[in-house]
Amino acid sequence: HPEEQLAASVTAELSDSSNNTSTRSISVGKMMAQKLKFSKKKSETAPCSEESDEPRGSSSSITDHSTSYLRRLTPRPSSLTEDLKDAASIMQQLENYQIDDEHHSKCTDEVNDTASTSEKDALQALNQQDLSYADIVNIMAKNPQLAVMNEGLYALSLIHELDSNTAEETVNYGGFDVIINAMDVCAKDGIAQVNACKVIFIACLNGENVQGDIARAGAMKSLRNSIESFSDDEIVLEGCLLALSSLCIVEDNIVYMLEGDLIDQVIITMNGHLDCGGLQEHGCVILGLLARNVEARRRISKACGFNSIVISMAINHGDVEVQCQALTAVRAFCAIDDDSCKVLLATSGAVSAVLEAMKAHPDLNRVHEIGCDVIRLLSLGRNDDNNRLLGENGAYTVVVRSMW
Repeated sequence: HPEEQLAASVTAELSDSSNNTSTRSISVGKMMAQKLKFSKKKSETAPCSEESDEPRGSSSSITDHSTSYLRRLTPRPSSLTEDLKDAASIMQQLENYQIDDEHHSKCTDEVNDTASTSEKDALQALNQQDLSYADIVNIMAKNPQLAVMNEGLYALSLIHELDSNTAEETVNYGGFDVIINAMDVCAKDGIAQVNACKVIFIACLNGENVQGDIARAGAMKSLRNSIESFSDDEIVLEGCLLALSSLCIVEDNIVYMLEGDLIDQVIITMNGHLDCGGLQEHGCVILGLLARNVEARRRISKACGFNSIVISMAINHGDVEVQCQALTAVRAFCAIDDDSCKVLLATSGAVSAVLEAMKAHPDLNRVHEIGCDVIRLLSLGRNDDNNRLLGENGAYTVVVRSMW
């Protein structure tokens, strides 16, 4: 396939660029994924229907990849520490036994028990059935210990249907500040980061006010730190891009994407995990949404983000969701009144990638609708090279076949 040849020719270069980053911290998420049996079932190709291939762009939505991610089972954090606590208790008893002062030993045990009482109570409360969203957040706010924050993120991640009233109430009492703070407190725990990403995505389904509040709480910075810390952990990275794709829907939130090197990190992440369909889908959504901002477009161009979109289409040519979101991203850049974007897309191989996507999915109306629009936009203006490329690649024949 032409797309496979294109992918092979640039994969080595992309891998080299992604390897130029500094050494990251050890991936807790990867270790736990193996030890605790994360569900790694990949999404099957979406059926050829109008319901399954609707691109995201104006609102946060559920796709097969995002549904699969939400269904990944993570273990209850407190259950992981029970054995460790038992071992620590035994060691403490042995140490106390060796101290030839029974009174001192007894006092030490009493102090330790008193110090951990509030944490134990909070953890027990979080394990009660039928806790509301507000109840969980309130427990986390009153008990900011690492274990409680971790358990709280886990409990919130199990609530997949957050109604709009609860979401707005959470905004009003500063609940999302508590959630983002919990993500930072648990920054070294991969499982906690996965749960936090789920919580952010689910909350963002409730509209722009919630999305804006989460961004103002510092979500972009927290997600950027998670991407850097877990650069080899696809489970964490997919969650981070899923969360970012929901936050970028609000144009005012793009300013947070411009802080630091977050855009570069998104592109590096895409380049380093080319065959992870969910990650590629969410990355394409992010880049397409960023097309609205001049500075974001400049940074994407500088970081060779157009290449990343094209390579994503080539590597994942059988993944409908990746194809639709990549096509939507290409269309977003073509729709901008900036001929330089069209030129860069064309020289990156976008023309061939778009046509191959249309050929590979002849019965998928949405792919052909977006593809035809991209061809129309590329042919506009005074760029003869783009029109030549369209002709040489048989674009007009593909368009005619789309009408059959």
